[in-house]
Amino acid sequence: MYMALKHSHMGFAYLSVILFVLRFALAYYKPALNSNKVLNIVTHGINALLLITAAMLCLQLQQYPFTDGWVTAKFLGLVVYVVLGVIAMKKASLKMFVAALVVFAYLIGTAKAHSALSWLAVVFA
Repeated sequence: MYMALKHSHMGFAYLSVILFVLRFALAYYKPALNSNKVLNIVTHGINALLLITAAMLCLQLQQYPFTDGWVTAKFLGLVVYVVLGVIAMKKASLKMFVAALVVFAYLIGTAKAHSALSWLAVVFA
C-alpha cells in the first residue's frame, strides 16, 4: 500500500509541475489560450490528488508538518512554490517561474533525502 501511495504522490507531483510549465508557457506566449477551462480543471484535479496523497502518506508514515523537520520543510516549501507560481502566472514573470521551479527542485530533494537540507543531504551523505 505504501509504495502505491508513494508512487501515486510522485506521479501527481510530476504531472503538476508539467502542467505548471505548460500553463506558464501559454501565459507567457499565448495568454488567450491560458484560460482554457479543461486545462484549469485538470490542473486543479491533479493538485487536489497530490495534496490528498501527501496527507495519506503523512498519516501512514506518522510524520506530520511542525513535528517532523523534513515534512515541515516540504509544507513550507509548498507554500512558497504556490505563491511564486501564482505570481509567475498572473504577471507572466519569467523570474518568478524559474524561482518556482527551483523551489520544486528543493521539494524533490527534501522528499528524497527526508531532510530539510534537500539535495545537500543527498550530496554529503
